[in-house]
Amino acid sequence: MPQKNPQKKSAGGAEPQPDTGLAASAEGDLIERLTDLLRTAAAVYIREEGLEADVATLPFDVRPAAQASFGDYGMPLMPWAGKQRLGRPPMQIAEGVAERLRTTHSAIIREVSVARPGFLNITLDQPSVGQGILARVAAAGEGYGVAQAGAGVKVVIEHTAINSNKAAHVGHLRNSCVGDTAARMLRTQGYQVEVQNYIDDTGVQVADVVVAQELIRRGELEVEGGPEPLPGESFDYYCSRIYVAVGKAYERRPELAEMRRAVLHSIEHGGAREPDLPDYAQQAAGLSAAIVQAHLTTMSRLNIYYTLLTWESAIVAAGLWRHTFETLRDRGILRKPESGPAKGAWILPFGEGDSSSDEGDHSSDKILVKSDGTATYTGKDIATQLWKFGISDDPSIGVHFHFLPWGKQENGEELWTMRATATADEAKREAPAADFGHANRVVNVIDVRQSYPQQVVYESLRRLGYVEQAENSRHLAYEVVALSPAAAASLGIDTSDGRSSYAMSGRKGIEIKADDLINLAIERLLAPREPDAAPSMSRATAATLATSAIRYFMVRFDLQQIIVLDIDQALRPSGDSGVYLQYAHARAQSILRRLGEAGYQAPTKLPSLPAALDQSEWDLLRHIDAWPRALAEATDLLEPHRVAAYAFDLATRFSDFYDHTSPVLREADASVKAFRAMLVRATTQTLRNALLTLGIEPLDRL
Repeated sequence: MPQKNPQKKSAGGAEPQPDTGLAASAEGDLIERLTDLLRTAAAVYIREEGLEADVATLPFDVRPAAQASFGDYGMPLMPWAGKQRLGRPPMQIAEGVAERLRTTHSAIIREVSVARPGFLNITLDQPSVGQGILARVAAAGEGYGVAQAGAGVKVVIEHTAINSNKAAHVGHLRNSCVGDTAARMLRTQGYQVEVQNYIDDTGVQVADVVVAQELIRRGELEVEGGPEPLPGESFDYYCSRIYVAVGKAYERRPELAEMRRAVLHSIEHGGAREPDLPDYAQQAAGLSAAIVQAHLTTMSRLNIYYTLLTWESAIVAAGLWRHTFETLRDRGILRKPESGPAKGAWILPFGEGDSSSDEGDHSSDKILVKSDGTATYTGKDIATQLWKFGISDDPSIGVHFHFLPWGKQENGEELWTMRATATADEAKREAPAADFGHANRVVNVIDVRQSYPQQVVYESLRRLGYVEQAENSRHLAYEVVALSPAAAASLGIDTSDGRSSYAMSGRKGIEIKADDLINLAIERLLAPREPDAAPSMSRATAATLATSAIRYFMVRFDLQQIIVLDIDQALRPSGDSGVYLQYAHARAQSILRRLGEAGYQAPTKLPSLPAALDQSEWDLLRHIDAWPRALAEATDLLEPHRVAAYAFDLATRFSDFYDHTSPVLREADASVKAFRAMLVRATTQTLRNALLTLGIEPLDRL
């Protein structure tokens, strides 16, 4: 994840060579280079002062200065003062290190000063540093920010995972956008990433739609809008309607619970419960396949794609869940209470205190198999987690999956699907099982409400002896998406109580579907600003802008923050929005385009920079320099909002540069014009790289 600076030899060993100036100015970012210089100075100080200390044990926390008057970068030396380190007053250490730093005669440093209670402040030589930054970006191009910290490490990241019973809604979009952006971030750092979309096609939600279909067949279900698909209505939207209808039917007719149980049993066991009942399992399989295809179409509109579809039905049918359960049982990890609420169920004893179960009960234990023999989500998740790490490869287990092509995605990549069985003809097209799973690390993108079940999954791996795999399992948890009062009111929700947000409920039909949100965003962007005026952009451009706005809105918040959906805020052309980023990129491209149209050919390298830079130019340069480190650190933490924040700050600094300097096209000074042209090019490249990491296709024109 982020690349670490190599440890330098300390006092008593060979010292690192001082920075020699322009020849090395494009190597590494400023923090890395300043850290190396400071490590050199500290080693000299320790040796010359005769101190018994190892420079490798000292913390080097180089950071941008809090105020421009302090310099450009600084580092606190107070942590070095303790008896276990240098044992001297911080100001004395700071003065000593500053003196040695000056003697390195680095071309990138103009001034070194100290401030109480023990800060060392550094002012950089702007022309020398700026030249190096521009050269570094020009040399790397699309690879600027790319690293190989994760080379040789395979990460399986599971996201989206929508129940295959109805249309995707805006709450699902946060999961998908966070997961897809995290996958893109990991790839920039050299990780081999396999993106899985887990389909819960054996759960109660799918059973409910099958029940709804059966009741419609019998003429027993009242559905708002009618029991048949409406003209032009997609299948996933139709299923959303009948899902809401059957939920209301359960409230009126408690006896329908028996039909639901029969359907669930049939789905999980692959056949009808009784000979005279319909083949609910086949009906559920067809339903799920159609719904998943609709979900894939929705997600492709947002540039979200996958490597593999994993199916809960395949996990069950192949015997992986059965084997996992038997292993947990036979090793004494599970117990079966003979009394109490969990009587007859198989549970995993799990710590102290109360935690929510799938059924809404509260217990310190987790039910993996209900008293009727039905496995819970958590039980099957344990089996799936074992498979992701390749643990189920043991021939003695006897579990084998087939991986068949599902079809080409919009990005041209093949999507694969997991099956428990395959015909002879299908087997000719299947991919090797070793190509999937077998991860070194697993990331599950699931909302915070599933934190407890995820803990149970990882603890189960530990109790089975797979400690390393448990440690390499990560729950990437995020808070839910709620509706703003305006959005809630549009759905007919009573907002007279004055709350700031309203929760969604798919069962009650209180939700905004993902496709509706995308369509609304497109129409808002196409709406003319003046009556009877033509749209200001093409539908294709509006679609890209809508994608940018939605994706950015879904990832720009801290994962632990509830998002209150506000379409006006997401689409605003100024401020912290995806549309603003697109305008910044298009403006930069417009400058370069107009320079070309005027016959100006910007140089590929600069012999020198202007002696004095505008503060906006200097701030922009340093932010460009920070991109590789910012991306690496965000990836290490798996926090997509950090990439979004970087991109917004870059666009803001570019706007400041645009507002505070003369137009590049009209600049009379040849050296200034060349520098600014290269600065715009470096900004464009860096912003483009950041947008692509966020899954946003950069627009050159608006």
